[in-house]
Amino acid sequence: MMDSKFFDVMVVGAGPGGAAAAKRCAEKGLRTLLLEKKQLPRDKVCSGMVMGKWACQIIQEEFGPIPESVLTDPPSLSGHRFYVGAAEPQTLRWPTALSWRKDLDFWMVQGALKSGVIMRDGARVSSVTPVKEGCRITLREGSGKKGGTEALHARFVIGADGAASVVRRSIFPELKVRFSGPIREFYRGALNLEKDIFHWFFPKGLPRPRFNVNHKGNGFLIEGSGLRELRKEIGETLSPYGFDPNGKPEWTDGCAISLLHDDLLSGAFKPARKNVLLTGDAAGLILPITFEGIGSALKSGILAAEAISKHFDDESQAASFYLKSLDAMLETIRRLCKVQHDLKDVSEGGADLLAKALRDAYRETLVIQET
Repeated sequence: MMDSKFFDVMVVGAGPGGAAAAKRCAEKGLRTLLLEKKQLPRDKVCSGMVMGKWACQIIQEEFGPIPESVLTDPPSLSGHRFYVGAAEPQTLRWPTALSWRKDLDFWMVQGALKSGVIMRDGARVSSVTPVKEGCRITLREGSGKKGGTEALHARFVIGADGAASVVRRSIFPELKVRFSGPIREFYRGALNLEKDIFHWFFPKGLPRPRFNVNHKGNGFLIEGSGLRELRKEIGETLSPYGFDPNGKPEWTDGCAISLLHDDLLSGAFKPARKNVLLTGDAAGLILPITFEGIGSALKSGILAAEAISKHFDDESQAASFYLKSLDAMLETIRRLCKVQHDLKDVSEGGADLLAKALRDAYRETLVIQET
C-alpha cells in the first residue's frame, strides 16, 4: 500500500515553474506532490506578460495555446514604449500575451493535475530538513488554534516558492539575500495612452528608478520599485494623459524580488544542494533589465525535473546535473547584466541616446533566450 505521506518529488510553489516541474516529474512516472501556501486560484503580483522566448515556447510545448478565458482585455500587446524625459519615445514592437497571473497560473496547474500531479493548496511549508534518503517537509495548515503541523517526506524537493523562498532559507541558512520591493497600484478608468502598448517611464533620465503603465480590463496599473520615490514625477508625467495626481488607487499590493545575480555569477551561491533543487525566483534566476521571471521559472523548472528523473537514484548526481544544465541560463544572465550596467554609462549621453539604448536592451532580453 502506498504511503500517503511519502512522495518521490515534492514541488513547493504553484507558479508557472512549479506547475511545469511537477507536470514533467509526474509524466516520468514519479509520485509528485505540488504544494501551494494559498488557496487556488491565488493572485500574484506580476505584469502578467508572457513575453520572452522561454515563456512562449515552453507554455506552448507543455500546456498548449493559452485559452482566451485566461487572457485579459486587451488579450495581447503589440509592444513596449520607452519614455525618457523629453526625448522622443521609442517603440519596440513585440507581440505579447497578457493575463492576470491568478488565471494563468491556475490554468497551468490544471494541466499539471491532468498529468497525474497530486495537489495541496492552503498548505504552508514552514521548513525543509534533509534526512536519510530525502527530506522531511513540515507543513502548517490553517491559523491560530485551528492550525496544525504535519510532516511529509520526499526523495527530492523542488523549491519553486518565489523570491522569499522558505525552501531556500531552510537549505541555505547562511545565504544573505537582498531584496527590492515593486509596488502595484490599480486605478479605475483609462489614460490617454494606447491600451495595447506597455508604457515604460524613466522620468529622471536614468535607467532607474522607473515605473510602467498598462491597461487591463476596466482600469490601468502603475507599477514599479520606485513609486514612493517618484510620486511627484508620476503625477507630472501622467497628468497630460488624463491622470489625476490626487486620485487614490482602488487597491495596492506589492512583492519582493531577490537580488542574487552577483552570488549566482560568482559561484558563491549554487541553487542546488543534495536532493533540493531551487528554480525561478527562489534560485534568483529572474532576468536583468526587464526583471521578467515567468520564462526563467519555466525553463529552470523543466531542467530540475529532467535532472531528477534522469538521476533519481543518485541525489548528488541529480544536483550536479541540474547545476550544469543551468550554465546556459547563467551565461544569458551574465550577458544581460553587462547590458544593464552599460545603460548607466549611456545615460550620460542624454535622454535621446538612453531611450534608444533602452529599446535595444529590452529587445535583446527578449530575443536572447533559446530553448
